[in-house]
Amino acid sequence: MMNKLRTRQVEGSADIRAFFDRLAATYREAHGRADRLLTYRLSIIRPLLGKRRGTLLEIGCGTGMHLFELAGLYEQAIGTDLSPNMISEADRLREKHANRETIRFTVDPAEQLSTIESGQIDTVLCVGAFEHMPDKPRVLRQIARVLKPGGEFICLTPNGAYCWYTAIARGFRWDTRHLSSDRFMTRQELCGLLNDAGLVPETIDYWTFIPKGDMPSPIYWLLSGLNIIGERLKIPALRGGIYLKAVFKEGQSKDAYKAE
Repeated sequence: MMNKLRTRQVEGSADIRAFFDRLAATYREAHGRADRLLTYRLSIIRPLLGKRRGTLLEIGCGTGMHLFELAGLYEQAIGTDLSPNMISEADRLREKHANRETIRFTVDPAEQLSTIESGQIDTVLCVGAFEHMPDKPRVLRQIARVLKPGGEFICLTPNGAYCWYTAIARGFRWDTRHLSSDRFMTRQELCGLLNDAGLVPETIDYWTFIPKGDMPSPIYWLLSGLNIIGERLKIPALRGGIYLKAVFKEGQSKDAYKAE
C-alpha cells in the first residue's frame, strides 16, 4: 500500500513561496474535520496566552484561521506569511470579520519580519508553520527582536521524535515531508534553539497531531490508538505534536536581534 504524500524538491524560498501560493485558493484542513481540529488547537493556545493583550503577531499565518479566532482578545492582530496568495485570501476573509479594523495582514517571511518594529509585540504565534521555515535560528532571532521584554512565543509544531517519522514511515520508506526543506524538531532541539535566541521555555508538552492526509488510512488508525496510549502513559514517541510557550528575557539586549 502506497502512502499519499510525495516530497516536493525545493531549491530556496522562491520555490517554497510558489508551493504555498498554489495552495491558497483551495486551502483546507488535510488531517481531519477542520472545525473540530481548529477548536482543539485553540483549546491548547488560549490557556497559554498571557495577560498582556496589546498586539498579537501570527507568523506563517496562511489564511488567518487562528488569528481570526483570537483577534478579539487583542487591541491589534497582525498576520504575516511569505505567500502573497495566502495573504490575499486572508485579506478577503478579513473584510467580513467583526474585528476587521484591528486586523492587518502583510507579506513578510518569518526570517525577516521587516514590517514589524523591534519590541512592539506581546504575543507571537506560530501554528503548523515552523516546520516549513528553513532557517529556524533566524526566525527565532526575529521573534526575539520584535517581542517586548516579557513577551511570549507560542508554537504548535510536529514532534520530530514521533514514531511515525522515526520508525514507521522510515521503515516503509514513505515520505513524511511536503517539501524537501521541511524539518521536524525534537523537544531537545527546540529548547536549544529557543535558548540560543534568548527565549526561555516556560511550557513545553505534547499534543495530538496525526497527519492523516499524509499516510495510508490503516496507519492513521494505528497511530490514533498509539496516541491514546502515549497520552495516558506520557510516552513522547507516540505523540505527533509539540506545543510550547517561551518568554523573551526581561532586559535582554536587542542589539543581537536587529533586522538581518
